[in-house]
Amino acid sequence: MSNAIVTLFVVALMLVAVLTWSNASFNSIDSAAQSWKQMVETTKEVLRTDIEVIDTQYNDPFVEVFVRNCGEVSLAHFSKWDVMAHHYDESDGYYVTRLLYTEDVDPGDDHWSVGTIYSSDSLGQEEVFEPGILNTGEVVMMKLKLVPEPGNKTTNWVIVSSYNGVVASAQFEG
Repeated sequence: MSNAIVTLFVVALMLVAVLTWSNASFNSIDSAAQSWKQMVETTKEVLRTDIEVIDTQYNDPFVEVFVRNCGEVSLAHFSKWDVMAHHYDESDGYYVTRLLYTEDVDPGDDHWSVGTIYSSDSLGQEEVFEPGILNTGEVVMMKLKLVPEPGNKTTNWVIVSSYNGVVASAQFEG
């Protein structure tokens, strides 16, 4: 009789262990499936996103970068965008700078901000539909303040990356 009780206890313990292991396995598989689904959605968004730098100007002390949304995805979250600049100063010193985002109209040293969002490439009319969001066909003017300032008659480079990793770049003259 004592063997039967021990056997029943061992069998019950094994069943609990199998059920616990199965539950953990199913949760892991579900978590992996959810991660895969999120990755697919992110990839689809990136494939539908495109940006292009259409113009750059150095208006002392700011570099103005005009970026057009050429894709199908409306873009925002400017604080999550990345802006980098490769530039030379007046004495040919070379700098690579990752600029920080600010909401100030005129950014401080090594910062950038969103100036104006225009409805089209003509830059004639400011956006009306969904202010603060860069919709398809719209152009955002970004203001960058580089320290030290770009040297006179130097060729420099700015790189812009949207929050979802789509990149555009262009050269500008100091």
